[in-house]
Amino acid sequence: MERKLGFIFDHNKCIICNACVDACNKAYGNLNWRSLIVMPYGESKTALSIACNHCDNPTCMQVCPANAIEKNEMGIVRIRDDKCIGCGFCTWACPYEALKFNNEGIMTKCNFCYARLAEGKGIPYCVEACPTGALAFGWIEKGEAEVDYLPPSEITKPRIVIKQPEIKESLKANVLHTKKEDNYLGLLAFTIGSEFALGYSLFKLPFWSIVSVILLVASLLLSVNHARRTDRFYRVIYNLKTSWLSREVLFSSLSILFYILSIVKPVFYYPALVFLIAGVISSIMIYMLKSRPSWYKADTPVSFVGSIFTMSLPIAYFLTHDLITIIPLVIILAIEIISNHMRSKVRTSLNIVSILISLISIIIPEIIIIVEIMNIVSETEHRKEFYEKVIYYGLPKV
Repeated sequence: MERKLGFIFDHNKCIICNACVDACNKAYGNLNWRSLIVMPYGESKTALSIACNHCDNPTCMQVCPANAIEKNEMGIVRIRDDKCIGCGFCTWACPYEALKFNNEGIMTKCNFCYARLAEGKGIPYCVEACPTGALAFGWIEKGEAEVDYLPPSEITKPRIVIKQPEIKESLKANVLHTKKEDNYLGLLAFTIGSEFALGYSLFKLPFWSIVSVILLVASLLLSVNHARRTDRFYRVIYNLKTSWLSREVLFSSLSILFYILSIVKPVFYYPALVFLIAGVISSIMIYMLKSRPSWYKADTPVSFVGSIFTMSLPIAYFLTHDLITIIPLVIILAIEIISNHMRSKVRTSLNIVSILISLISIIIPEIIIIVEIMNIVSETEHRKEFYEKVIYYGLPKV
């Protein structure tokens, strides 16, 4: 493996003085790029000094839609602050909580004190400040960070070497945490709105082209608010090569264009549908992140695909009374119950009642409208929980 720069940390030399953290904050404005995690160690304690690991597989760079994150020949992963749109998707992909917003809504992180290295002015401030040599850096072939108190290294392949305590004592720390995603309402609106639009147009329900345009435009505008630098939002499609967010925005925008054209020329329905399908698939892939176990599971695609049908099939049945629409509706509702694994009692209860009313509607078709309302509530509540109860990998907590 090619040698690149990486941090080296030795537990046996750390005296928990916090000099590395203080030096970093003093140099870069208290952005807390580096953390010193203190952990119980037998009858004593030890600490881990950690910042950005300049990973061999920097998932933050891959998901960035604006191409604002780059990796140079030395292995240093940097953020170009003139390109960042402040969407925060890079923080989702990083299991080490290394990325921090500054006051201008731009993402920042440890850059290995790149200016000092490039201009030959010195070594990283944190390394320079360490009085015992516990924190060092150098050219290393691969990281050695497969320890119980850090997330699985296979996610990003961090280029950090951790020299564990000589006395074998288990370090007790938890790397799986739960939090509520900030500013998620626009994302919720767009995912639900695009899925509803896809189902509505797939079955060519009344005024499908106009309704789809309204749903897509309204929800897309709401989602723009998720980026803190809306003045640069045009850069959101700059990384079609690896970012599913870039693909989602491009495909969904193209579908809007073709839905508008289909109002005049119905033949444009087909490219509109294809692009919207691609957009919804991209939406699913955005959330399939190993760094977020609550998202990286079958329930995510089941939920996103299921809502396409659970919010449109009841309308189709209400208009046509065609029993062929009831069968897939009941099946999809049942699959959602199974994939949910009883995590959300509200969703399970709503889906069970929806199945019962759907079957009763075979006799009384008009009551299917109750199913439509319940399904919209169920999908929205489930998506809300999706963003509010995020289980993610992060720095160890005692």
